[in-house]
Amino acid sequence: MRARQRGSVLMLMPAGVLIVLLLGAIAFDLSLVFLRQRQASSVAGDVANDLATQAVDEEELRATGEFRLDPDRADEIGRALLAQSDVAADIVDLEVDVIGADTVQVTVVLRVEYLFAGAIPGANDGTEVQATATAVSAAG
Repeated sequence: MRARQRGSVLMLMPAGVLIVLLLGAIAFDLSLVFLRQRQASSVAGDVANDLATQAVDEEELRATGEFRLDPDRADEIGRALLAQSDVAADIVDLEVDVIGADTVQVTVVLRVEYLFAGAIPGANDGTEVQATATAVSAAG
């Protein structure tokens, strides 16, 4: 009787280790997704903040004295800033919108590649995360 019980324990131990490793891999991949979401949010906020001052329509400001953001300049500068960021290689989509005369909104979509999910048959290789940030220029 004891010999059969000992064999069943030997069969359960590898299964238990496999389950623990699988759950650890899932937790690691999901923490990677959370990190990329935070990075996307941070870079979108940084770029929106920079655009609120750098994308000013200088000709309009000098001619009329009115502060207004230039949509074309905002898009150009926003793309240049994101190209210099540490997440530039993972950017899937970028959208820079000038809302009103003094507000800019930046939306960044990043691709996140899973590290361990590739070892699981049928699992996705990665996912995408999106972050949006808005900045408003205020008179100084």
